[in-house]
Amino acid sequence: MRWIILALWFAASWAQAGADLPGLPEAAAYSATRGETALLVWENGRTIYERAKRPNVPQRIFSITKSLVSIGVFRDAKTGGLSLTQPARHRAARGVILSDLLNQSSGLPAASREFYSQGLKDKAPVLERLRVDGDGGRFSYGPSHWEVLAEEIREQRGPSLDGWVRKFVPGVRADALARWTRDDKGRLFFSTGARMDAAGLLPAGRGVLDGVQRGKWPAEVRAMLSQGTEANRMYALGFWLNRAASFPGAREIDVESSLGRDQSAAFWSNACLCREAPSDLLAMIGTRGQRVYVVPSRNLVVVRQGDGRGFSDAEFLRQLFEARL
Repeated sequence: MRWIILALWFAASWAQAGADLPGLPEAAAYSATRGETALLVWENGRTIYERAKRPNVPQRIFSITKSLVSIGVFRDAKTGGLSLTQPARHRAARGVILSDLLNQSSGLPAASREFYSQGLKDKAPVLERLRVDGDGGRFSYGPSHWEVLAEEIREQRGPSLDGWVRKFVPGVRADALARWTRDDKGRLFFSTGARMDAAGLLPAGRGVLDGVQRGKWPAEVRAMLSQGTEANRMYALGFWLNRAASFPGAREIDVESSLGRDQSAAFWSNACLCREAPSDLLAMIGTRGQRVYVVPSRNLVVVRQGDGRGFSDAEFLRQLFEARL
């Protein structure tokens, strides 16, 4: 198999680097055969592996944008600005607390078609039509929660979302912000739209380590990221969790193929990304194989970017954490 040959090649080069991730050669080889465009591994304070088909060329990270915004909210909350328990003021979700927007359990309809329709020039009319449908507490994955959150932050923290992003979202410099998708009125999309390369995403991964390991995020954030939510035990505040990996009967699921369906809370209750990966692993997931994995217990960040050809979290992580050569 092609990926085994690649794994042998990577193993030879990896031995010289003295890395303590013996499964990385196979994981890297697997990733290379599944449309990978970039792979970066940072562990214990240094980048130990990095490759890219087009170095320094930003690409769409899709829903990883949601996770970046979440990190900004956590950092803002730590300064005493935003609060995860404060009720929203925007009419679409008035009274809904911010953490329910981040957890995508606000009761708003997903509104994916409305926000992602071709050529949407102005988000305002879509936002005006949104209303909580009374089904709060149920996980409903979609852009509505995040676009309402954008308006909420704009109203509460100043008119310039650009300034807020620059201040609170790690790794987003002026050039990255200039590439971020907007409507024709200049409003940033918070559910998707950022464009970054692997090196640009690394500060976000390291920010997660700081937040979880060193207590730089509010205690309620850290608790939720370890437990999940009642609506979805595999998801919290913009991150996918591997918490159930060590549970008896844990089920590996493919997140991308599971979204867009009406899944119950029971579907997610015993679900994980990979049984062999550490249970404290957190993942930022974007469609077409965009990933940032963060493992606090290993002081590890892995950034993987791709073009969507059959990438599996379970297989990649199994290779990474179980050496087979």
